[in-house]
Amino acid sequence: MSTIANLAVVIVLLVAITSAGGSVNLFTATFGLSAIDSASPDRKEVYDKSSSGDDLSVSIYEPERAKGSAPTIMYVHGGGWIAGEPNAASSELRELADHGYLVVSVEYELATLDNATWQSAPSQVACAASWIQTHADTIGADTDRLAFWGESSGSNMVANTAGAAAQGDAESSCGGKVPVPAAVIADYPAFDVTGLYENAPTGPGAGSGTRLFATSYTGGTPEEYPERYSVADSVTHLKAPAPPVLMMTAMRDDVITPTDQLSWAESARSRGVDVTTVKVPLANHAYPQKAKNSIGSQGHLSIAEAYLSEQLR
Repeated sequence: MSTIANLAVVIVLLVAITSAGGSVNLFTATFGLSAIDSASPDRKEVYDKSSSGDDLSVSIYEPERAKGSAPTIMYVHGGGWIAGEPNAASSELRELADHGYLVVSVEYELATLDNATWQSAPSQVACAASWIQTHADTIGADTDRLAFWGESSGSNMVANTAGAAAQGDAESSCGGKVPVPAAVIADYPAFDVTGLYENAPTGPGAGSGTRLFATSYTGGTPEEYPERYSVADSVTHLKAPAPPVLMMTAMRDDVITPTDQLSWAESARSRGVDVTTVKVPLANHAYPQKAKNSIGSQGHLSIAEAYLSEQLR
């Protein structure tokens, strides 16, 4: 019965992934698993300073044998704004580079209970985007084929940056014009920061840290700082002519309530944003990061690449 149940899970996942334009090699998923963080960037470059004066860097993964400029992905990691680092999913970023993308993964200032970063971290992400545009010739970036890709809290910041850039009011910590990407990829996104606090999942195994994420990022509760939460909520920023968004939602997410993610998508569509929603059944938060080449890892990479092949033509 256990074998049958496992097989049923695999079949459900495969159907969902292939229906969304992705693909999975089951042999690789069974025998080719590896560490998600085993690769290294080709180089790092300092792009800005944190509020405390520390260097902030971008990690650059370069495509092999690139002829001229390459389609470019600015990647922003998750971690509830309080944790994570740019190369935590380095093996996946290397695979994207091997498939012809220039990948620029962004380090940003992390929040603490004493340092709310609801203003500084997004402006640093915006600065990294403007840095890519300014240094496009040097790093081989094609900014006409630029995508922003974020996971969890990183999805929030790339979506907000993209929406603000499209409206012409993106705030960069280093100045300069923030480019508008051709597309946004959002994995299990923390789009609704207010909901992250108010609708924190409950029950065994639930993500008890979600209120800590929200209060650390904003400096307090929605009652204390309603304007900060409004600024942080992605629906504030995404309205036409925002770039198209691919949102991948883990339907058993016990950190960010799936209904909050799907409600955001409907709100964004009502504002004229082209949102493609992919529901990943039986998957929990951060499902791709368990292991490189897992079904989840192959699935979300292949779905996103299929989407980008259409949007970055």
